[in-house]
This record gives sequence, structure tokens and C-alpha cells, in this order.
Amino acid sequence: MEKDREASGISMVETIFVILSITFFIRASNNMMLTSVPLLARYDFNFTQEEVGLIAGLSSFSTFITTALLNTRLSSGSRRVAFMASNVVYVFVFVGFFESTFITVWILAAIAGAVLGLMMPNVITAAGLFRDATVRDRVLSLYTVALSLSLVAGPAVESYLLNYYPLRTVFLLFVAFAIVSALLSPLIRFPQENRTRIRTNVFGNFGFRSALLNIMAYNIPFSLLVAFAGIYEKDTFGISLSTVTLLFSFFFIASFGSRLFLSAKPPRNLKLQMTISMILSIAGILMMVLSVNLYMFIAALLILGIPHGLTYPLSVVSITRSFEPRFRNIANSYFFSVMMMIGVVLPFVGGSLIGLYGFRLTFFGILFLIGILMVLLTVNFRAESRNKADHPTPISQGK
Repeated sequence: MEKDREASGISMVETIFVILSITFFIRASNNMMLTSVPLLARYDFNFTQEEVGLIAGLSSFSTFITTALLNTRLSSGSRRVAFMASNVVYVFVFVGFFESTFITVWILAAIAGAVLGLMMPNVITAAGLFRDATVRDRVLSLYTVALSLSLVAGPAVESYLLNYYPLRTVFLLFVAFAIVSALLSPLIRFPQENRTRIRTNVFGNFGFRSALLNIMAYNIPFSLLVAFAGIYEKDTFGISLSTVTLLFSFFFIASFGSRLFLSAKPPRNLKLQMTISMILSIAGILMMVLSVNLYMFIAALLILGIPHGLTYPLSVVSITRSFEPRFRNIANSYFFSVMMMIGVVLPFVGGSLIGLYGFRLTFFGILFLIGILMVLLTVNFRAESRNKADHPTPISQGK
């Protein structure tokens, strides 16, 4: 990483600025797209609810395909070209949605998901390339802070623009975000890789398994929370849709605060912090399903926002610490693809369960699932400790 910076004449501060900026512009615009394509499909093309679910799932599935099957197999140089090309295609995707038809909206949703799978894992990898462990962990934490800011900024900008422009035109205006990302993309560094026959057992890596168990313990309830909590709030407490949106802001503010904390104080004891995150998830969900009034529900959202802010950066740090630079792209790609598959499967499965058993009973079941994941996390950490005791010298990640 240091050699790359010297060759390009880019300082560490400038490198960090580029990483955080491109993270913000990609994620803010992508978040806008994820929430607005279903609206475009529903109200401009009269899609059924099932068709709306299919087009949302199609985008996530295409992200999974390019992340798991393509990005993991490309060399460093090829990934750099694919990354820059994807950013350019990303610009035209927004223009395409402005001009979309009933047929082309499906194609554009698939393309949008595919290019995201070639963009985000490489940004994560770039954020973890610093050799100094403290700097690297702090940059990774700042990277997740940029993600949190984008989740707030994207909907806020879109909400403001919708006061003056129709939804199709807003897609065209968000081209500006994609253009900034495309202009910055050549400045993202890619690690030099020695392409050898050495391979790494990603799913057999203790740090990777910890990262997966950690992210699953929160992504599973979070996927359902985003999809169905607003409906539950409106039906249970009789509040308006604007209040529903306001309640989610409490959630993201708590998330943002916890990520700011990690950026100022990089994680040290991953086992402890991952366990605390799972305990907070259990406490927040328990309070949510037992809520007897709106204020108790708001308190639950504030509690749940904390592990939302902690979980992803802790998983990213765990992966970065557990793999040599030449294997991090593969690990990050598989990690991102698993997250995408959760996003594809859970809304369908969760919707069926909520339809059969209701919101409260479904989330009670999730409490049991998080408990199992917490046990598995503890077992994995103990197995890692025994492995380190049996092999006191550093073990190569290659297999």
C-alpha cells in the first residue's frame, strides 16, 4: 500500500479521503436506488407485490453472483479495470432508470446489482490495506461511519428532491453521485498479488467464521426490521407514515454514534465486543416485542441501533486481521456475497413467518436463533484459542 501511494504521489490522508468519499457516494446513491426502484416498479409500471419482491431480489442476487463468482477470481489488475468500468456503467444505470420501461427496468435492476458486486468489496479491501494495525482499524471504522452517513444522507436528499421533482427525475439527479464516484475510482488502490497456486480456505478461517456469525446475528433481524417494523409500528400504535420514518432516524443516529466511537477507539477484544453486540440485539428485540407503548418501542430502536453500528465494522476488522493482504479480496467478496444472500432470502422467509405467526412470535423465534449464533461464536473463539496454543508461531493463511 505504501509503495502504491508513493508511486501515485497520493498521501495517506488523501488516500483515506478518497476511500471515505467514494464509499459515501456509492452507498448513498445505491441506498436511494434500492428504496426507489420498488416504488418506480409499483407506481409507474403497476407491478404486483410479488413482482416488486422479485425485482428487489433480482438486484441482490446479481450482486451475489458478481461478488462470489467473478470478483473472487479476477487478478488485481483485472479487478481494478472492472472496478473503474463498473463505476462508469453505474452512471448510465441512473440515466437508464429515468428512461426505463416495463421491460428495461428488470434489466437495469440486474445490472445495478451486478456492478455493485464489483464495487463495494474492492472499497472494503482498499480500506484495509494499511500496514499499521491501529491506522488500519481506524480507517475501517471510519469507512463504516461513511456508510452510516450515506444511509442518512441518501434518503434525506431524495426526500427533499421529491418535493420538487417526480421520482423518475430524481434518478436523473442522482447521476451526480455516480459521476463523483466514477471520477474518484481510478484513485482507489489495489494490492499487488502474486498469482500462485496457493489458495486459502476462507470458510475454514476462524476470523472469517467469527465475522459471519457476528453479521448473521444482526443481519437476520435487521432485514426483517427494515421490511416489516414500519408496518408493525403503524398498525400497533396508529402513527403516521412520517412518524414511522422519524422513528427509524433514532435507530440510525444510535448506529452512527456507535461507529463514531469505534473510529475514535478501534476495537481490541473482538470476542467481548461481538458478544456485547449480540446481547444488545437480544435486549433490543425483547424490548421491542414486549413494548406496550410507543416510547418503549423507541427505546428498543435506540438499543438496536448500537449493535447495528458495531456489528459490521467488527466483522470487517476480524476479516482484515485474519487474512494476508493477498487473500483479503477473496474473503471480503465471500463475506459481502453472504450478506447479499441474507438480503435475498430473509424478506421472503420472514414475510411468510410473520403472515403465519405474527410480528411478535416471529421475533421471539429470532431471539432463539441469535442465542444459537452466540453459542457458536463462543465455540469458534475457543477453537481459535486452542489452535493458537497448539501452533504458537504464525500460520500462513494459504492452504
